[in-house]
Amino acid sequence: MSIYDNSVTQKNKKYPQEVPGLSLVIKRKITLVRHGVTEWNKMFRYQGITDVPLSPEGEEQAKKAALRLSCESVDRVISSPLGRSMKTASIIADTIGKKSVEAWDELREVDFGEWEGLTVPQIKERFGEDLFERWKSSQVDVTATNGENSDIVYKRAEACAEKILALKDEHVVVVGHGALFRALLLPLIKIPRGNVFWKMKMDNCSLSGIGVDRKNKAFIVFFNDTIHLRTKIDCIKDIPLPW
Repeated sequence: MSIYDNSVTQKNKKYPQEVPGLSLVIKRKITLVRHGVTEWNKMFRYQGITDVPLSPEGEEQAKKAALRLSCESVDRVISSPLGRSMKTASIIADTIGKKSVEAWDELREVDFGEWEGLTVPQIKERFGEDLFERWKSSQVDVTATNGENSDIVYKRAEACAEKILALKDEHVVVVGHGALFRALLLPLIKIPRGNVFWKMKMDNCSLSGIGVDRKNKAFIVFFNDTIHLRTKIDCIKDIPLPW
């Protein structure tokens, strides 16, 4: 063996898991589950902190998401305290054999203030097209009329990300909301605060997988997986998650 080959071998022994890009090893898993659909979702109304319940379709979606997760070993189920999220999380917990769901206030949906219950055309008509277009262009920097301040939303998302990453469980399921999840993802995987809000499609009862490596670095493994929602219910358990 040449001197060069021996040097490479020694380096490989010292850094056995070091590869270009991401680590090969996922030490911990975080599965984000957006809550099931509500009647307001179907009418494209902003619901925010308004406690709109799951529709019958949303409960069926939650059952399908739960079956998809039943093939996984899950240590903990966490949820936003709002009813539509807690109901989704409870269906998941019951299906996978967990006795309880932890409600985290940090996971509650963004308060959209006077936009709550309104459709986009109604928002534009009542509060001006300019404000809505600015919010659409930079959601982490613009606040809905009398809603939760965008800086407070982002700070809440940062605190929530830190709290999730501090957990030692091997697999945590986190159930919550579209807007808050889009804000949460940035500090969770250490993306600078910026306009990626509407560049992430996150459907109701979709599953998104975040891996955490041995250095506690989080990264996206899969995103907006909804195949279980388009599968016959008796076949869902046979579809593994793409970890």
